[in-house]
Amino acid sequence: MQLVALITLVTGAVVSCSSQTSSELQAFFKDNIGLSQDQITAIRNGQPVAKNLESRTPAEIFVFGAVYINAAPKGYLKFASDYARLRKIPDYLAIEKNQRSAPAF
Repeated sequence: MQLVALITLVTGAVVSCSSQTSSELQAFFKDNIGLSQDQITAIRNGQPVAKNLESRTPAEIFVFGAVYINAAPKGYLKFASDYARLRKIPDYLAIEKNQRSAPAF
C-alpha cells in the first residue's frame, strides 16, 4: 500500500513575495481540500486538522494535514530541522533527514 501524506504548515509570519492572504488560504482549504468552516476555524485556533482525500486506487491513501504555527518561517524551520533535539523526544521512534527527492506525480 502506498501512503502519501501532504502536510501543510501554515505559519503566522508574513514572508515577502511568497505569502498567501487569509482569504486565498481559506479558499484553498474550502475549494481544493474540502474542509468545513469549523475545520478551517480549528486550524486558525492552533488545532491540527487531518482529512483523507480521494485516491486514484484503493491501494493508495492520500492524507491532507494542516496546523497553524505561530512563528517566523525561518525560525520554525530551524527548530523543526534540529534532528538531534527531535531524537531525544520519547514519542519520536526514528527520525532521519531524507536525502532523496520526492517522486513526481
